[in-house]
Amino acid sequence: MKVIGIVGSPRKNGNTDTLVQEALEGAKEAGHTVKKYNLNTMKYSGCQACQYCKTHNGCRLNDDVSQLMHDMTTADAVVFGAPIYYMQFSGQFRLFVDRFYQFLNPDFSVKLPKGKKAIIIGSQGNPDPKTFDAVYKNLDGVLKMNGFNVVGELRMSAGNPPSAVKEREDLLAEARGLGKNL
Repeated sequence: MKVIGIVGSPRKNGNTDTLVQEALEGAKEAGHTVKKYNLNTMKYSGCQACQYCKTHNGCRLNDDVSQLMHDMTTADAVVFGAPIYYMQFSGQFRLFVDRFYQFLNPDFSVKLPKGKKAIIIGSQGNPDPKTFDAVYKNLDGVLKMNGFNVVGELRMSAGNPPSAVKEREDLLAEARGLGKNL
């Protein structure tokens, strides 16, 4: 099984990055092939609304996200990770999600192969894990609209310090377990 991880955080080795890496380590332990993308180090643009993808296979933009989108089409599972900033997932992540438009046909049927699994990992400074339920529900809906089966979700709350997760063995184990059970 091919599993890719996508980190939508600007903090390398921060809470989100660490949790996505743990999920990928779990997937690796289960014998899966893994690859990780860090959106913050990539050069890319959002959807240009040009409709090219409606008559062609893929997006007309040829940037760093192009390979990631290709890998999403061939992956069996994807671990999506992003922090919540100002009641939304990070800007890097939202810009990337806009490019999912290329996975929809003009009639909004899905171009992606069926049966892909998804894990959603988020981190937030707010100590109440339910504060941003709508953010997770929205991403869940986007993924389901694109044919993903969301098989797990992990929410880290009270995660303001970039290394807070390193003291949360429960979350590290949960992330690893999610990856292992793909």
